Amino acid sequence: MRLRCGDQVFDVVVKASGEALQASVAGRAFRFTLDVVGPGVFLVREGARARTLHLARDGAAVHLSWGGVAYILAEEREGAGAARRQDSGALEAPMPGRVAAVRVVAGQRVAKGEELLVVEAMKMENALRAPRDGVVRAVHVSTGDAVTPGRPLVEIG
Repeated sequence: MRLRCGDQVFDVVVKASGEALQASVAGRAFRFTLDVVGPGVFLVREGARARTLHLARDGAAVHLSWGGVAYILAEEREGAGAARRQDSGALEAPMPGRVAAVRVVAGQRVAKGEELLVVEAMKMENALRAPRDGVVRAVHVSTGDAVTPGRPLVEIG
C-alpha cells in the first residue's frame, strides 16, 4: 500500500512472520511484535526495545503518535492525486485534544522539523512540526484551545 504523510508518500508492506510482523517502509525493513495495551494504544517491541504507539482513525485518515510526534496518514489510491484538495499549507489537529503550547508567530521563518506547537491528547504531549521550510502565514489557535481532528492550527507558506 502507499501511505501519504504530509507531502511525502511511502510504499509500505506488512506481513506476519511467525509471532512477529515484518514491515518494509520505503525499502527499509523492520521486524517487531505488537501488543494491544488498550483502545488505540499498542506496545511495539523490537528486540529488547519497547515503545508505545497511539492510533486513531478519523474517516480515511489515521492519526498516529509515535515517539512524541504526531502524524496524519492517508492511503494513496490510483487516481487519488487529482481528487485530493490542494495543499493549503495548513497543519491540522491530528486528534482531539488541547493546545499545550504555541511556539511560533505569524511571519516567523521555520525550518523543516521545527516544533510549531504542542497538542495534549490522551495524556500525552504531541509535537506538531513543520513539514517543510517556510514562513508561518497564520496561527489559528492559542494555548488552552480545544481542538478536533482536521481543524487548521498553523499555516505555512
